[in-house]
Order: sequence, then structure tokens, then C-alpha cells
Amino acid sequence: MPRRELLIFQGIPFAVILLPFVWFGIVGNKRMLMGEGGIVENLTVLFLLIAILVCVVALKKTKSMPQANFLRLWLVLLILGSTYFALEEISYGQHLFGWSANETWKELNDQDETNLHNIHWAFDQLPRNLLTLGILVGGVIMPLYRHFRKIELVETDRLYWQWPTMDCVTIGVMVILIRPILSVVDIDFINTGETKENLFALFILLYCVSLNCRLRQKTADST
Repeated sequence: MPRRELLIFQGIPFAVILLPFVWFGIVGNKRMLMGEGGIVENLTVLFLLIAILVCVVALKKTKSMPQANFLRLWLVLLILGSTYFALEEISYGQHLFGWSANETWKELNDQDETNLHNIHWAFDQLPRNLLTLGILVGGVIMPLYRHFRKIELVETDRLYWQWPTMDCVTIGVMVILIRPILSVVDIDFINTGETKENLFALFILLYCVSLNCRLRQKTADST
């Protein structure tokens, strides 16, 4: 793996994991790390915004590709999913502008926030569990299986562009292991839920970057 890609796909995940320890060790203020408007949550939104931008750039690369409708649809779904994730994180602007939820919404939302994921498990735990399962199978197990069995992805496969590659394995493993590890190791300046959401967002970003790199290489090979 080239040095730049090694730095992006391996270095960034480890940097994000180490950030709370470095911050708390130097500054000693866990309130700036955790909670609404904390560093971890802001990073989550930043990762998602960059992922959206990367997908928009990737969409432009598909214009010259024959039979790329399925890929374009996938990129649009990534943009929509990342947008929804980011808006939920900032409660559709409530955390930025500081408005209060109205009385009707307060009765529905257990944290007095204008978002959906605190209303019902179908908007919170279900997407989390499905995303975790998808990352485990598609982002960790399948890339490792193909790697050790020396199975190459071929462009004629229907899901050639959709499958994550080895680029995403490191962050995928972190997503899967973060909750079991933090359930055993009690660290009071790390919030398990916020940290896993942060790693979800980073996985989405690195997946989009990896996909964009593959498209760029495809475009270069075609010229």
C-alpha cells in the first residue's frame, strides 16, 4: 500500500482513537470531549460532511463510465444516508442555534431534542445494529476472506464498486470492537455511544474515499 494510502486508511483511524487520550492527558477537560457540541460529536459531523463532498466528486467521475447507473444510485444513497446521519447528530440545527423543542416534540423525544433517533428504537438501535452487521460482513470478513483466498474483485461483478476493500478493514475492526472493549475498560472521559457513532462516520468517510480513489484510477486507466 502506498505511503499516502497507508496514512489515510491506517493512520487516521488510530489517530481518532488516540485523540481523546491525548486531549485529556494534555488539557484534562473531558467536558469538551463528550456531550452535545463536544469534540467527538463535532468530528462525527465533520467526517460525514467530507464524505458527502467526496461522493459528489465521485459522482462526477461516473459521467464517462458506461452502464454506471447502479453506481450513481449507490453514491446518491450514500449522500442521503450521510446527510440524514449528520442532521440527526446536530438535531437538525438545534445544537447549532440553541432552540428548544416544543411541548409536543418533548413528549415524543426522551432527550428534548428535535431528532428521530431518541423517539423510537427503529430510528436508533435498528440502524446502528444494521450498520454494525454490514460493516462486520462487508467491511471486515469479506475483504479478509478475499485477501487470504487471493480472490480479486472483477469489474464484471454487479457489486464490484459497492464492496469495501482492504482499505476499510482497520476502521471496520475498530467499529466492531469498540463497544466490547469499553464495556470492560472503564474510561470516564470516553462515551461509548458517541465514540461508536464517530467511528461509524469515519468508516463511511474512508469507504467513500476508497471508492473515489478506485474511480480515479479507473478514469486514469481509461485515458
